[in-house]
Amino acid sequence: MTPADQVPPGHPSLAFDRAKLAELVADSERRMAVIADAQRRVAELAVSVRSRDRSVTVGLGAGGALTELTFHTTAYRDMAPAELSRLVLDTVTAARAEYAAQVAEAMAPVREGAVLPFEDIMAGKFDISEFLRGSPS
Repeated sequence: MTPADQVPPGHPSLAFDRAKLAELVADSERRMAVIADAQRRVAELAVSVRSRDRSVTVGLGAGGALTELTFHTTAYRDMAPAELSRLVLDTVTAARAEYAAQVAEAMAPVREGAVLPFEDIMAGKFDISEFLRGSPS
């Protein structure tokens, strides 16, 4: 008699299909390698975006940190403060959008076949407690 045969009636069986368990372990190891590669790619990520008038460049590095703010001309000297502010903010916004797109691309292999809704998590719309209760997120 095996331990699985000794389970009282009404209790779930504790027996595992060894082949299925080995498949799950192998899949987990493959996913960890994919995750490690995606993390490396995101950590090395850098974007550089030039403003629509080509006078400003904004660079973002790891984590979306501002790494570059370059003025290519002296045109900023003739701009009203609000105009210069808008130009810089618009360029930073464009750089952040480009950075987010590249992060999404790097993370795409991780999301393939994932149980958790990556897009909802990134948008701040995911509630883990609802997910665990089986409610829609």
